[in-house]
Amino acid sequence: MKRFYYLTASIDSVQHISRDLDRAGIDAGRLHVLGRDPGPLEAAKVHGTTIWEDTEIMHTGFLGALIGAIAGIVLGFMLAGMDPWGWQLSVSVVPITTLFGLCFGAWLGGIFGISSRNHHLRPYWREVEKGQYLVMVDADDDAQAGRIVRVMNDSHGEAREVGREDSFSPFD
Repeated sequence: MKRFYYLTASIDSVQHISRDLDRAGIDAGRLHVLGRDPGPLEAAKVHGTTIWEDTEIMHTGFLGALIGAIAGIVLGFMLAGMDPWGWQLSVSVVPITTLFGLCFGAWLGGIFGISSRNHHLRPYWREVEKGQYLVMVDADDDAQAGRIVRVMNDSHGEAREVGREDSFSPFD
């Protein structure tokens, strides 16, 4: 997936961008807007960012789950190979410890991530804090990307492109 980042100064501009992209076949679910205050975005009925997009919860939750699952596998094999507490545990303990480690790691990673700003958005936070609106538009393929660029270049000179990710993923 490709993601385009634009900064614009007014909520009116954001509404016009949303309308024009919708007319070009880019649905509202592909548009995410980050503002200092979500109130004006809600009042304007513009798709603002969610906690999943504002924070690192997806990224760190995924990493926590991965690390937790690996730790669970190692712990499971250690428990199966040892004789802890005088009990003979079979290899069937491995999936249980893996699942526990995966869930615990995802939870712990999510707790950490919810308190951190999304690393994809860090370059733009200063402008957002000054009152600008960060408009993010996602495209699945080159055809959608071309329509986005065409609409933005032809109709929205007030919005400046500040970034582009050619292989965007919320997990990285």
